[in-house]
Amino acid sequence: MASSSSSSSSLALIWLYHVFLSFRGEDVRKGFLSHVLKEFKSKGINVFIDNEIKRGQSVGPELVKAIRHSRVAVVLLSRNYASSSWCLDELVEIMKCREEVGQTVLTIFYNVDPSEVRKQTGDFGKAFDETCVGKTEEVKKAWRQALNDVAGIAGYHSSNCGNEADLINKVASDVMAVLGFTPSNDFDDFVGMGARVTEIKSKIILQSELVKVIGIFGPAGIGKTTTARVLYNQLSHAFPFSTFLEDIRGSYEKPCGNDYRLKLRLQKNLLCQIFNQSDIEVRHLRGAQEMLSDKKVLVVLDEVDNWWQLEEMAKQPGWVGPGSMIIITTEDRKLLKALGLGSDHIYKMNFPTEDESLQIFCQYAFGQKSPDDGFESLAREVTWLVGDLPLGLRVMGSYLRGMSKDEWIEALPWLRSTLDREIESTLRFSYDALRDNEKTLFLHVACLFGGFYASSIKSYFANSSLEVNHGLEVLAQKSLITIDHKHERVHMHILLQQMGREIVKKQCTENPGKRQFLWDTKDISHVLDEDTATGNVLGINTTWTGEEIQINKSAFQGMNNLQFLLLFSYSTIHTPEGLDCLPDKLILLHWDRSPLRIWPSTFSGKCLVELRMQNSKFEMLWEGIKPLSCLRTLDLSSSWDLKKIPDLSKATSLEVLQLGDCRSLLELTSSISSATKLCYLNISRCTKIKDFPNVPDSIDVLVLSHTGIKDVPPWIENLFRLRKLIMNGCKKLKTISPNISKLENLEFLALNNYLFCAYAYAYEDDQEVDDCVFEAIIEWGDDCKHSWILRSDFKVDYILPICLPEKAFTSPISLCLRSYGIKTIPDCIGRLSGLTKLDVKECRRLVALPPLPDSLLYLDAQGCESLKRIDSSSFQNPEICMNFAYCINLKQKARKLIQTSACKYAVLPGEEVPAHFTHRASSSSLTINSTQRPLPSR
Repeated sequence: MASSSSSSSSLALIWLYHVFLSFRGEDVRKGFLSHVLKEFKSKGINVFIDNEIKRGQSVGPELVKAIRHSRVAVVLLSRNYASSSWCLDELVEIMKCREEVGQTVLTIFYNVDPSEVRKQTGDFGKAFDETCVGKTEEVKKAWRQALNDVAGIAGYHSSNCGNEADLINKVASDVMAVLGFTPSNDFDDFVGMGARVTEIKSKIILQSELVKVIGIFGPAGIGKTTTARVLYNQLSHAFPFSTFLEDIRGSYEKPCGNDYRLKLRLQKNLLCQIFNQSDIEVRHLRGAQEMLSDKKVLVVLDEVDNWWQLEEMAKQPGWVGPGSMIIITTEDRKLLKALGLGSDHIYKMNFPTEDESLQIFCQYAFGQKSPDDGFESLAREVTWLVGDLPLGLRVMGSYLRGMSKDEWIEALPWLRSTLDREIESTLRFSYDALRDNEKTLFLHVACLFGGFYASSIKSYFANSSLEVNHGLEVLAQKSLITIDHKHERVHMHILLQQMGREIVKKQCTENPGKRQFLWDTKDISHVLDEDTATGNVLGINTTWTGEEIQINKSAFQGMNNLQFLLLFSYSTIHTPEGLDCLPDKLILLHWDRSPLRIWPSTFSGKCLVELRMQNSKFEMLWEGIKPLSCLRTLDLSSSWDLKKIPDLSKATSLEVLQLGDCRSLLELTSSISSATKLCYLNISRCTKIKDFPNVPDSIDVLVLSHTGIKDVPPWIENLFRLRKLIMNGCKKLKTISPNISKLENLEFLALNNYLFCAYAYAYEDDQEVDDCVFEAIIEWGDDCKHSWILRSDFKVDYILPICLPEKAFTSPISLCLRSYGIKTIPDCIGRLSGLTKLDVKECRRLVALPPLPDSLLYLDAQGCESLKRIDSSSFQNPEICMNFAYCINLKQKARKLIQTSACKYAVLPGEEVPAHFTHRASSSSLTINSTQRPLPSR
């Protein structure tokens, strides 16, 4: 055993594993080893064996890490152990850890005598001698010393035991004694817990501070406390003093003004638990520091929800001794950041995967990790309803356990609409701790705005007193919502959403018309058909309904405060008598397939931010001018009867105008020229529109697909902000103004005459281009961050010279051409004085390459199987690299031109390397055999 000083130092390590097992696989793997592992597992001993290392990882550092962070090393010495240099290297590191950090080493001599190991004699010695062949004296010396040392450790002899079962049991019992605790199996069945705990430990190991701190955050019910408890159980034996302060937020009344007494009480409870005493007095805020600053302690602060609970720790970084560890669980990431913790000190709890969620649910519903026969689809539906939240999976599984299939089916409607009391009480903590501003915003998201863009939600409240920017940030920090980084959409967990809706329901259980929000079909029908609404109603949302709803003529007369009306196409809406009015405070009106033919004349729209009425029956909305100064989005797409859009001269904030597929629309109103903020205009499939003379120069995206437009007019250059111009399927389009090339900000241009390219319309860049459509991509700037894309079915030699941006002729650029059909490349490419890369890969009908500029550094013509001719003036740059792989029809003249050019390297089809070519990387040219490989499929 190591000295006491070494043993003391070992306590500073974080143990990833209980045991590191070193063995020679071919001797023991199928028999003895399997029984050892089974016994260790049954006793809760966490074992690392070296075959867990994934192929491709750096074995050395991975092994060193595993050995150094295992509490015990068990060396299983067998006849062929020394035949493996891997095993001998492991042994050297194990003996080094034994000496340096006091790691306990246990030896098992399996069918080998300790003296043979010590002296390297017999069969063991022969294996060792063979392994030493070719090794340095330094390596052999280290191996011999390690074998000598390990043989001197009193161990277990298979020849001295009555049977292997007794031997294995003895080893496992002694390992448990060394570990100094009885392994807990309380959490063995927790799905995914092992990987989660190992990941957190890895974060802790990487920390260099004298006092290690790890923050675990995530929403309520996701398993933070359980994870912290497992960590505590595994780590506490290495600390002389430890405590787990559970549910801090629920154990202390909320601070009101002066929180001094609460801090003293928290410190007293902490010290009393650490020292197992009940009479410790804490008279001032440095009391905990005075008693703990010289002690190595493990402290878990569970469910922290307020800064006062961490403030003294932040002020006094030395309040616990060196080697201590603090674990904090919270729903509020902001608290961890305020404490100064970086990302390497914070662990985000993620929801389990779909399969893991099903396993968790089944454990509680069936007592196993898979559903009983006949319950598969029901189990998956309940798992989906719970939304992968471990707390919900546990509660719902326990509730349904023992029920018959029919009882499950009967319970499902209740599960869909009602939140279990235990789940609600857990989730309510975070909501109750919010300020009124955040509570209001939380309910809006729960009832109306799940899945909406954060920018849209902010725009709805731009003129209100609600603090949305800060409010969304607070809700996200407290794990009550998530905002995905890719699309900036706001999402809320289904159980949190259900909790929010339960809160709204309790505002008035008898009359739904007195609640703030309505989303249930029956409630909405009751309110809109029977005129029971009041001024309390702020929003109506039919997203989750799928039934018929009838709206009374005067339904909205009592809803003078209604701001959000969301009537989606999932429900069939009937208005047999039309509508008398709509509330003037409406901010968002989204009504799919509206049956209205006459717009309520008294509705002013003065507060409207979004008006979305796709597939409506209107021929026109209203006469005259309305005060639409707040309107940002007007979407009337697919309204086939619409002949005229209203006067928008007062819509000075309008940004998006969607008129796609309004097939009866005759013209664009001249009033849109007043929409000086308009950046997106879509009039695709408005086939009766012949011209568009009123487009403001603020436009960023212009979609004119499938219109009757005959030309791209010269004044297109006035749209200097334009980034995307999409004109697919314009069958009458004959003339294209070269002024397109003057659009300096243009990034995407789609000019497909007869074909409609769905992928271009949707801005998708990764789909295969049709045979008669070509794509040109120009990239320029640092690291080619800027790009210009043209997709068209016009002849490439006509359209490309017209549309190429002017900067392409003066800037360093790369050009990629993609087409199955083009046979020649436009001569204009030869005039691109800054062209450094030309990519014409897989242009299979391309026959010839024109003269190319001297600036060219890379040419990729791989797969141009029809390519025959190359202009003799090409390839004048000695730094050029060329790829002609699979260009199997190159003429001899073209081959000779390539082979004799002063290029950096070239790839050619052929069956042998020409005599004057070399294989050195520094050679001036190189030929690679590529014809014997199959051509890539298109």
